[in-house]
Amino acid sequence: MKTMLKSVAVAVALSLSLGTAAAHSDDIACDADFAYNIEIQDKGLSFSSKDQEKVLITSSSELFLDGQKQLLSPQQLELLDEYNHRVRELLPLASGVAEEASAIAIEAVGSVTAALLHDNPDKAEEFVARVETISAELKQHISSTHLRPEALVDYVESSDFEAEFESLIETAVTEFMENNVGQMIAAAMSGNEEKVKAFEQRMESFGKDLEDKMERRAEQLELQAEKLCDLVENIDQTETQLVKAFDKFDSYQLITK
Repeated sequence: MKTMLKSVAVAVALSLSLGTAAAHSDDIACDADFAYNIEIQDKGLSFSSKDQEKVLITSSSELFLDGQKQLLSPQQLELLDEYNHRVRELLPLASGVAEEASAIAIEAVGSVTAALLHDNPDKAEEFVARVETISAELKQHISSTHLRPEALVDYVESSDFEAEFESLIETAVTEFMENNVGQMIAAAMSGNEEKVKAFEQRMESFGKDLEDKMERRAEQLELQAEKLCDLVENIDQTETQLVKAFDKFDSYQLITK
């Protein structure tokens, strides 16, 4: 039981980090680093680093690099428009993956703690509240209008998810053991096999129900993550084409490998 819960906790932490636009499965693996923060504002699409705007693509398809307007040929403008469109698609898709991952994490923790801490709802709420806080803090760095990779990575690295969840789980398991195991031992010693069997069936049913539910949600999340990976790959390819047509953009590339 404790091993299963620890696995759930680690999975929660990992699932929350899906908003960084990296997904892995048996059939797909993408790993992209972003050189800049991305913002969609009234003035257009911008890339920035350390609060300094490096790239701006305006709503009228003008390109500014470090504040300097660039003169582009019709071919270069066509590639820029395609690039602009694809990067704009990235933010809502990445945000959607992060939202779904967060929802799955919160539901998983809520289900586990509700089962283990049936007699201590306040502690169960503490578990869920912490996951909701992590989710909210992560989403400060990713939305349909902005993606801030550096801040996202810094937050993930500075937050010891696993240690915190382990601590909470230790408490949950301890309280669960205190509130249930003693009763089960007493029931077994008194020959009350029905009570013991009912408890075992309840826990087995809970585990299977949670596994089935989370597996379905995870499959849907994987499909979203695959689309995200495909889009990142398309952006990378379009960016490569743009650099070939306009070599000055080489030092301003968004995606690095």
